[in-house]
Amino acid sequence: MSTAEDNADSEANSAQPQDTSVALNINREQLSETVTAEPSLYRLGAQVSKISSDMTAWAFSDVFKTAGLTGQPLADNPHGWFFSKAGIWSTAQSHKIQIDKNGWPTSMALSDGTRADTIFTTVMSAEIDTAYEAGEYTLTYAGEGEFEFTNATVVEQSPGEIILQYAGYGALTIAITTTDPQGSGDYLRNIQLLRPGASAANLFTQSYLNYLKPAKVIRPTNWFSDAALYNRVSDTAFTRFDSQGWAERATLNNSNWGAAKGAPYELMIELANRSASHLWLNVPLTADNTYIEQLARLLHDGLNTNKVLYLELGNELTKRTYPQRLGREYAVAQAELRWPEARNTELMQGGSALEQENLLISNWQAARTLEIKQRFASIWGDDMARVVTVLAGTVQDSGNLTTYNQMLLEGALLAEFEGSQAPGDWADTLAVDPMVVNTAGTQLSIDSASAMLADAQNFVEGTDRFYAQADTPGLRYGIRQAEELTRQYGIALTAYAGGHDFNASSYLNFQVLKSAQMYDLYQAVFEVWEEENGGMFIAGKGITSASLPAYCASATYVRADQVASIGLKETQMQDEQDAHMYRAWRDQMRKIGQIK
Repeated sequence: MSTAEDNADSEANSAQPQDTSVALNINREQLSETVTAEPSLYRLGAQVSKISSDMTAWAFSDVFKTAGLTGQPLADNPHGWFFSKAGIWSTAQSHKIQIDKNGWPTSMALSDGTRADTIFTTVMSAEIDTAYEAGEYTLTYAGEGEFEFTNATVVEQSPGEIILQYAGYGALTIAITTTDPQGSGDYLRNIQLLRPGASAANLFTQSYLNYLKPAKVIRPTNWFSDAALYNRVSDTAFTRFDSQGWAERATLNNSNWGAAKGAPYELMIELANRSASHLWLNVPLTADNTYIEQLARLLHDGLNTNKVLYLELGNELTKRTYPQRLGREYAVAQAELRWPEARNTELMQGGSALEQENLLISNWQAARTLEIKQRFASIWGDDMARVVTVLAGTVQDSGNLTTYNQMLLEGALLAEFEGSQAPGDWADTLAVDPMVVNTAGTQLSIDSASAMLADAQNFVEGTDRFYAQADTPGLRYGIRQAEELTRQYGIALTAYAGGHDFNASSYLNFQVLKSAQMYDLYQAVFEVWEEENGGMFIAGKGITSASLPAYCASATYVRADQVASIGLKETQMQDEQDAHMYRAWRDQMRKIGQIK
């Protein structure tokens, strides 16, 4: 293990990591600058924070795009608005608000024939000091109507523009009390709330771009809806991923980028272009070929020619928890449609129910990924040299005799029924999840935060009770097993999400998240990954905060959507010395020569 002092001294003596895999065949003559994100080269990237009212990343110049309500997930909400009647907030029936195609309320009348007193939403709702900037925020709008504001003072007002003074703490509520009073169709719309000094011409703040700039690759998975990633179906969720769904997809003009439609692809493309990072994109799990081709054209036309595109189907199909299990159920159904005799073959005999399910899921995942690659190739042509085809597995089942990764790269069902070559022969990378998680398997110490983190570090390094032949082998051995498998096929090993998966569901976990030992834990993850010849590594969770939950003081039921974690930084402006995981990320980049 390196100490912080060792890392600080590493700039002058940093050695380039050994590249043991086959490099991506980039045609550099097609690019406007050198591409440095080949999947086999160890470099660090970043996850992008979820868009929500309590996000503490100052990602967008227009704060209104993050609007919603803390404690009210927007996965089923088509717009991010809520309403009140007789002084009572209604948060479970927001689908009754009548909206236009971009999500702007068109009337105070609700779809059930009643009338709302206010239609409202909130921004900057995280209860954490220094999360937001105090100062004058500029609200601009089109249309006729009236607003009310809570936790902000109107400084100046003119048609189409209101200047608000905000103290920098607490949720700012924006409520429409009247809209389209003349009944002419001129309702309040195109509302923007610009940060102090921000310009409407800039999608992103410079401070956020500066934060992301060192990252070689960004992965905006959290900007997708559950519908896109896992086939999550409900009465109100946006779930179509065909030609009609493409026409109705999220756009830059939508009122909210964190609701059911998710963020627009154009936003993801522009963030990669503006942040000097390559783009790792999750393709909607249920997208049909027409949708895929439209997506390929958009990316080809919009992504700068000096950018590499990583393509991954869905997200975390190896997990059996909600909502990932919905994606698994969809994949199983598709596999059984594609290979109706699969369960009767010898390949399935003798395996557990989970092994049989994993065989179906992994093989369909590989088959569909190849089809997506082929659709992209028909659009991108020679520019496919800039596309990395990702097959995403896991390091969490390394103790199994046959791992998900093996099933994924071998493609036994593809070979049996379609005579196809092994997926490992045509993919560019196997991506895994080197995460530290306190599970029934790891059973990290709960004596204290320090004890839990010491145990976690043993798990990462594969020492003490987490030896190679243990019931729960250390993270090192899962990474090693995956790397040995990728070496058989001559492809890269990458990490789609790495770091921790602790959360604030208990007082102990909250102490763990706040501990300076998280620096050492992250350094251990990075160093083990490099020692085991891992390539591109996406560090998870972005800029996210977690306050101490009130329920930590008592044994109460905890809703999953009320459990939060801490990212590389808690707030946009948090100092590097106070952000232990962020400092570890930066120090590791200094060590390998990614930054100075």
